[in-house]
Amino acid sequence: MEIFKGKKYIFSRGIAFYPEKEMQLLKKQGEKGWHFRKMNQVGLLVFEKGKSEEKEYSVDFFDGSPDELSEYLVIYKQAGWGNITNYKKRYFYFKADCGTPTIYSDAESYWIRMKKEWNWLLIHSLVYLPIGIVLLIMLFFTKTSKSIFFANLWIRTMLIFFGMLFTVLPLGVAISVIFSLVIYRDRTKYYNQPERFARKQKVLRDSIILAMIGFIVGVLVSILLRNSF
Repeated sequence: MEIFKGKKYIFSRGIAFYPEKEMQLLKKQGEKGWHFRKMNQVGLLVFEKGKSEEKEYSVDFFDGSPDELSEYLVIYKQAGWGNITNYKKRYFYFKADCGTPTIYSDAESYWIRMKKEWNWLLIHSLVYLPIGIVLLIMLFFTKTSKSIFFANLWIRTMLIFFGMLFTVLPLGVAISVIFSLVIYRDRTKYYNQPERFARKQKVLRDSIILAMIGFIVGVLVSILLRNSF
């Protein structure tokens, strides 16, 4: 957390997997007089100083086309939720008076929302896979190259780093989705009680577990590629 020129910056808890935590963070900051304005490109939530207020917040994923956006925002507005901002025109932040019902009316509709969001994440992460594969292929076929460029240690280090990163990224997203489905399999039951579910979420614990899994996967991939480097 950092305060600079009347603004406060806090790292997002993770809107893809911890939107309930995000809602509670925004609410608590609003009660302290810090009003949420946006999330910037590096994942920092930006707040501006103002009067204390008690509001409910909602973070939702929009999977429609640009033509459907107006109708989507109208639905929220009619339900009492005002749009604050959006992140990459996919994640939308809303604010309402305390006691305003959530936009999701049942567990099934919330489950559909989760599936659409995670499918979108998986599909978009696959964009990096061909790049990673190409870089690793270049690494393999230039192993005995006499080219000064490909024989350079820094060049080969960059090739293996970005090759592994882009190749493993889709796998990392898939692991995160599966992990969330297993650890928080009862999430849909709290479709209208995000505050209660937020108390069940353990961001630090989950981060440590996923980091350990990522380390193991990274080691396995490194072993497979050790002869190429």
